[in-house]
Parts: sequence; structure tokens; C-alpha cells
Amino acid sequence: MDLFGLLLMIYLGYKNSVRAKLKGQNPALWAVITVVTYIATFVLGFGFVVANFCKDVINLNQFALLDQKAKEEAAQQLVGVLASNPLHFLTMEAFGLGGYLIIRYILERKPDKKEPEIHWMDRMNNQSEQ
Repeated sequence: MDLFGLLLMIYLGYKNSVRAKLKGQNPALWAVITVVTYIATFVLGFGFVVANFCKDVINLNQFALLDQKAKEEAAQQLVGVLASNPLHFLTMEAFGLGGYLIIRYILERKPDKKEPEIHWMDRMNNQSEQ
């Protein structure tokens, strides 16, 4: 994850915290939930990209080997393949954005913050005093 992804994650967490505050929920909790969900879906997107777009370029079986040198070589190949095509990065970011949208959907379904109700007798007393 780069600086853009980090800033996007913080901004989306802030947006959901504002939405949570309007709903009467704990804004810090919902910001943390948004960030964690963003990271989890970003990692899911990483796995999707590696499994579907990179399997023909690199040998993923090298990660299963016990040889440290083979693992390092496969990791360098993986980084090179991911960096060579910007669509890989955009796909992972789209998965992260999907995590934000899931949390936003959950927040939107929460009931709105209730305003305190004023009894009709209290309204009459306030009007007569004026």
C-alpha cells in the first residue's frame, strides 16, 4: 500500500465517522471498522490479483518451498509483476473501496438519531409564557 492508499483509507474512515455521528453512533469505532475493512478487502484484492493475473508470469509454488532463497526470488518476481501493470494496483484499490462501501451501507441502514420529543403540554406552557 502506498501513500495514495493510506490517504484514501484515512479519508474514507473520516467520511464514515461523520456518517456515524449523524446516526448517533460512536464515530471513532466506525472509523476503525472502516479502516480494518478497507485493509482486509485490499488484501483480498491482492490475493485475487495474484491468483488470477500473475499465475502465468511467476511460479507461486516457490512460496511453498522451504528454501529461503527461492522465496525471496519469487517475492521479487511478484513485486516486479505487480509494479509493471497499474491495473493490478487499481484492482486492489477497488477491492478496498468495496470494503468502505460495505460499511457505508451498514451505517445507512442504521436508524437516525432521534430528536427528543416535547410533550404537547410543555409546548402550551412555553407558548403561554411568551
